[in-house]
Amino acid sequence: MPEPTSNSAEALHRLASPDVELARAMLPPALRTQEAVSWRAIAHDVWNISIPAVTTNLLQTTNAFLDRMFVGRLGRDALAAVGVAGQGLFLLMAVSFIVGTGTTALIARFVGGQNLDDARKALRQSLALGAAMGTVCMALGYLLAKPAFGLMGMEPSAERATLTFFFIALLGIVPLFTGQALGAALRGMGDMRTPLKVMLWVNVVHIVLDFALIFGVGPFPRMGLAGAATALTLSQWFGFTMFWFALRKHPVMGEAVRFQRLEMVWAKRIFRIGAPASLQALLRISSMLGYTRILSATPQGTAALAALPIGMTAESIAFMPGLGYSMAATTLVGQSLGAKRPDVAARYAWMATAQACLIMTIMGVVFYVFAYPFARWFTHDSLVVEVSADYLRINAYSEPFLALAMVLSGAFQGAGDTRTPTGITFVTMWLLRLPLAYLLALTLGYGTHGAWWAMAASVMAAGLISALLFQRGGWKQVKV
Repeated sequence: MPEPTSNSAEALHRLASPDVELARAMLPPALRTQEAVSWRAIAHDVWNISIPAVTTNLLQTTNAFLDRMFVGRLGRDALAAVGVAGQGLFLLMAVSFIVGTGTTALIARFVGGQNLDDARKALRQSLALGAAMGTVCMALGYLLAKPAFGLMGMEPSAERATLTFFFIALLGIVPLFTGQALGAALRGMGDMRTPLKVMLWVNVVHIVLDFALIFGVGPFPRMGLAGAATALTLSQWFGFTMFWFALRKHPVMGEAVRFQRLEMVWAKRIFRIGAPASLQALLRISSMLGYTRILSATPQGTAALAALPIGMTAESIAFMPGLGYSMAATTLVGQSLGAKRPDVAARYAWMATAQACLIMTIMGVVFYVFAYPFARWFTHDSLVVEVSADYLRINAYSEPFLALAMVLSGAFQGAGDTRTPTGITFVTMWLLRLPLAYLLALTLGYGTHGAWWAMAASVMAAGLISALLFQRGGWKQVKV
């Protein structure tokens, strides 16, 4: 009888390891067997993993809403400061997607393949990379904030307030990046409930500190806008600490929750997957700046600029379920490919898309029917209400296509194919939305009505292109 090769001996050792049973227990039921899987089982797995993710995202929306409500009591400068500084912080968050997306894709693939040694190594390296990138971004933030915000053309008092908020908030960037790694590891293992619990407590801490430090409640000093930034920073550190101790207790990954020297081979591996996802976020941000510039040139002018955040805030009620299903698709597709079940991966992706489409289509109907009441929640300006309602009614048609684009983007990322959704974002937002918005809104004179249709058309195109490319199946061959 021939001697086993080193590769087969390693495989046999892994199969005999108790880690295999632990890894199998982390998989959804449909992946714990090699037998044929019913669509009902697929639907059940998708629902179970998606609902905690959806709830987590809704909590984030609630947190942001309450935060703006408190800051709004401090006056126009404070609101402007949070808005402008928030854009800078969102740019840094987009960079952190490198760590989050790369970690989720790698760990999901390793868990699916029952290769827990590499899963643990990926977590340790992601923590090291997150800490390094967070430190660099924090330093750059302190160096570049003053000249960057100076280009915004704000009044001196608003600029000073913006810098105050931003400099304090930068102290939470390192825990934000490392927390991304820890949360991504949990999602890669299919654990969406722990991030939900963490987000719940982070929200509580943030809102309590927000109220106490802004207005000086009880023993807390009245810090105003600085108190809002301090509450944000402390909540980031609190979230990181909760993630750290939650993972330390994990029976499989607990020993991996520690920092180690960053190895360039692993850094490149994470970057190769995560960098396009970060670029995708940056493309969205930059294209929206161009789109906003077009809106400001329409006959509706200021009313158009006021209507955009109103429409997007209302529409975020539908964004959040789509984002939750996208996160679920990332995990399920990655684990399925790791388990050598590309057929199941595809079925998970389409089922997650179908469930998200159903929810977001219903929300589209709600937006269309209740467009005017939604708009009046935010303003009583008749022109802004009219333009905002027009936004909601036009974009209601695109909600099913938005579900396609969002969820299948998550499925691509779970496969490690982050370049495809980034390419789709570039084509639909830069090459389609901006030129079409300029043509319809300004050249042909349709104003915001034309701009809203350009937005809806680009979303529809993104959904259809995503579905076509996903159906082709090239993502099944991606190596991570």
